[in-house]
Amino acid sequence: MFISVIIPYYKDFDSLLLVLYSLDRQTLSPQNWEVIVVNNDPDISLVLPETLSQTYSLCVLEEHKAGSYAARNKGIAAAKGNIIAFTDSDCLPDVDWLKNAQELFSKDFKKEIGILTGPVPLFFKDPSHLTDAEIYEKYTGFTTKVYAEEGHAITANWFSYKSVLEEFGCFNDALKSNGDSELSGKISKKYPIVYRDNVLVRHPARYRTDDLVNKYRRLLGGAYTRKFKLDLKGFRWYVLDFIWKRYRFALKKLLTISSMESIPIFRVCHAVNKGVLKEYFNLVKGGDTKR
Repeated sequence: MFISVIIPYYKDFDSLLLVLYSLDRQTLSPQNWEVIVVNNDPDISLVLPETLSQTYSLCVLEEHKAGSYAARNKGIAAAKGNIIAFTDSDCLPDVDWLKNAQELFSKDFKKEIGILTGPVPLFFKDPSHLTDAEIYEKYTGFTTKVYAEEGHAITANWFSYKSVLEEFGCFNDALKSNGDSELSGKISKKYPIVYRDNVLVRHPARYRTDDLVNKYRRLLGGAYTRKFKLDLKGFRWYVLDFIWKRYRFALKKLLTISSMESIPIFRVCHAVNKGVLKEYFNLVKGGDTKR
C-alpha cells in the first residue's frame, strides 16, 4: 500500500520548505510514500534548494491553470500511490499522520472508505500576543469532526483511494474555493467519511486581517460559481445573510467575552463584511473570482 502526498503551492516558499522538512519526521517508512508538490504560480518555476536532503521520494510539477484544485488534479494524475493524501503548503502533519492513516486503510478490506480525515488544530506565531485575525481564528477554527459528520472534508487533511477520486472526476478545476466541499459531498453520498483523532494536521492561524478578508472573498467566489451564477437574487440574499451572521457573531462575543478579545473580533468581522460586499459587486459585474 503506497501513499502519494499532494501539496499545491502558490507563493509561500518558506512555509513549503517547513512542511517538506517536517515530513522527514514521519514514522512511516519513506519507502511507502512519496510527495508531489504542484507549483501553481505561472510566473515563477519552483526550484527547491539542493540542501533539502529528504529521505522520501519528492517531485515537483507545474500547473499553470490558476487554482489549487487544478494543481491537485495534476498531482492525482501523476501519483504512483493507490492512496492519495492531501495537505497544504503551510500545514504541519503530525509525525504519525501517514502511519496511522495507512494502518486504517490496511484494515479496510472491502475498500469502503470514501475519505479519511481528522483534526486540524490551529497554531499561532506567538500565543501570548495574538493579532486581531488570530483572536478571530481562535473562536472560528476548523470543526472537521462536525464537518465529517455532515459529509464533508477539507484538503488540509484528507486521504482517499485514488480510484475513488477518479470515480468522481477529481476536483472541479473551475473553482478557486469550495472544491473540497463539492467533491467530498459527492463522495459521501456513496462512501463513508471516516474521522479519526490520531490522523492530525496542524494549520497556522491567519496572522493578518487582510488574509481573512481574502479567505472570505475567495469562499464567496466559490459559492457564486457553484450555486448562484444564474440566481443573482438568491446570491444577494446569501450575501446579506452572511453579513448579518458575522455581525451577530461579533455582537455575541461583545456580550460573552472580554473586550480584549471581543473588540478585535468586531474589527475583523467589520473588515470581512466590507470585503465580502466588495467581492459581491465584483462578481455580479462579471469580475473574476479571487484565488
